Amino acid sequence: MACVQTVLGPIAPEELGLTLIHEHVMVDFVGADKTGPHRWDREVVARTMQPYLQAIAAQGVTCLVECTPNYLGRDPELLQGLSRATGLHLVTNTGLYKEPYLPPWAFDLAPEALAERWIAEWEQGICETGVRPGFIKIAVNPGPLLPIQQTIVRAAAIAHLATGLSVMCHTGHAIAAQESLDLIEAEGMDPARYIVAHADGIEADPTAAEDDHVALLRRGVWLEYDGIGWGPLEKQERLVLAALERGYADQILLSQDAGWYHVGEPGGGEVQPMTALLGQFAPRLRAVGVSEPLLTRLLVENPRRVLRVG
Repeated sequence: MACVQTVLGPIAPEELGLTLIHEHVMVDFVGADKTGPHRWDREVVARTMQPYLQAIAAQGVTCLVECTPNYLGRDPELLQGLSRATGLHLVTNTGLYKEPYLPPWAFDLAPEALAERWIAEWEQGICETGVRPGFIKIAVNPGPLLPIQQTIVRAAAIAHLATGLSVMCHTGHAIAAQESLDLIEAEGMDPARYIVAHADGIEADPTAAEDDHVALLRRGVWLEYDGIGWGPLEKQERLVLAALERGYADQILLSQDAGWYHVGEPGGGEVQPMTALLGQFAPRLRAVGVSEPLLTRLLVENPRRVLRVG
């Protein structure tokens, strides 16, 4: 049966209401060779971050997708505790990021061997936690893809075909996004299961024959406009309205890329609240004529579709 895989187990897709598709509870940028649970105190992190999660729950959010990948502070047990404490569905991931946050062994593996590790996390759970990932999180470098990032993209497509998990790619650059799509299609993956994260970072080239955003949407991918709340909202508003006017409502995801308890900084550093999307951005869309059913599609139905497995 179809499900959405949360850190507390599978749920029916219909159980998801308002969903924040790209946020971070905690990150650790110390490097792949140094990071690990010894670097943080789960109770301290949970106490710090719980009020931020309660704030979005008070807005009506029911699910938060936690996008911190392995070797950058992924902690399924932390997320389990926060899910129980707040009542939110939390979703974690499998996959790998990009240099310099990659373990040395990743450079020695073929895409098939790398995919096997991610497939094992889906089938058996992450490490000893038993927590299964709800999507595959990867990243690519700007511009033409480096060999290791090509390997990671191909591995993600292979793992998707074996598990049904969608792939979310930290991108933000048109060339990298297009090259990654070429690679996943060569592996037989449907772009409709591929998310270009940070798409609001892609700057449209006024000299190009076709807008970079439209060129990607034509290929069937999801574009994730997830920088909401980090600055003026005009840019995301313009991009979202343009996509809606062109008929691409079913390929748009919205989020904030917020949170960010920074391991190693006093008190976790400056945490970015996760309330701007519903508190500021959604009202702006309503004010310019975006209907409630269309907002529901963007904030409920689209995340439900992309997180659905099976």
